[in-house]
Parts: sequence; C-alpha cells; structure tokens
Amino acid sequence: MKKILIIGSSGLLGKSVTELLKLHYEVIEASKTSESYPIDISQIESIKGLLSKVGKVDGIVCTAGLVDFRGFDDASEQDWKYGVQNKLMGQVNLVRVGASYVNKGGTIILTTGILSTYPMPGSSIVTTVNAAVDGFVKAASLELKEKIRVNAVSPGWITETLEYMKMDTTPGLPAKEVAKAYISLIDSNETGQIKIAAKI
Repeated sequence: MKKILIIGSSGLLGKSVTELLKLHYEVIEASKTSESYPIDISQIESIKGLLSKVGKVDGIVCTAGLVDFRGFDDASEQDWKYGVQNKLMGQVNLVRVGASYVNKGGTIILTTGILSTYPMPGSSIVTTVNAAVDGFVKAASLELKEKIRVNAVSPGWITETLEYMKMDTTPGLPAKEVAKAYISLIDSNETGQIKIAAKI
C-alpha cells in the first residue's frame, strides 16, 4: 500500500483530503497542532525535521499555507512577508527538501488558489502568492520529471468557509468535493498541472 504524507491534516480541507486518502493509502497526518508529526512549513528546519522522522513516502500532499487577505492600502510589509514566507516559500521548501524523500515516480501536490487567475479587491497578497506557487509548480516539474511529479490543486471558495463567514454559499464547493481533486492527482501521470477545484 502506498504511503502518503499529508501536511495540514487538521484544517478544514486537510481533514476532507485525509478522509479520502485513508480509503486507499497508508496515511501519515502532519500539521502545526499534531503531537506526533508537528510541522510549521514557514520554517525549513521544521520541514527537514518532519521528513527525517517520516522517511521515504510515495507522495506528499500539502493543504497547509497561510496568507492574509488585506486591502492594498492596508497591507503592511509584514503582511506581504508573512504570505511569501508561509504559503509560497513554505511549499517551495517542501518540494526542495521533500523531493529526496519521495520514491521515484511518486508525487508532491501543493495548494494554490483560484485568485491567482481571478483576482478580486483585497486579494493582492493572495493573488501574488498563489500565482507564484503556480509558476513554481510548472517550472519545478520540468526539472524533477525524471524523479517525481509535482502538481497543485487550485481551490476556490469552500462552502463550509462561506457558511462560517455567513456569506452566500452559491460560489462555494464543499470541502469533500475539493478534496477529490487531490486524490485524482495521486496516481495520475500528470506533472506540472494546476488542477482547478472551483466554480468558475
């Protein structure tokens, strides 16, 4: 049975992805709040420590990565640094370090977001970070194609998040539906793909 490491397993989306993964794979759950496999992807030493502990796997799925939604005039330099260090460089470093821990032919799946293609007011940091993740996936996949596959899922609004925020749920997809996009990439031969999981 293939062994898959999921990073961000305690989050809304991560829980749904983990639930589906467990139907077909051996799953190692890691998150910032995990007692057994804690990780902070904004810190490269934390990534190295986790992967050293886990060892070889057939795939890594990352649903972690934080970035703040701020209006352009309200966003501070720290807000920008936070998003770049966390969601962008956290995932870049996960691939840089993780590539040697994934068995040949295996996969690393990152998380970007639909705002990379369809920005909206207040999304400058989110859009920039997600677009950078998209570009990284496309470029890194070319250099790693003889070893592993690198792809990303691009979610849009998640229904449960909109419900929590008391917003119109019409543009949302349930977390379980978004999770299917990650699962579809595990055994796919695709690499360098940004799989959209959103209503557009």
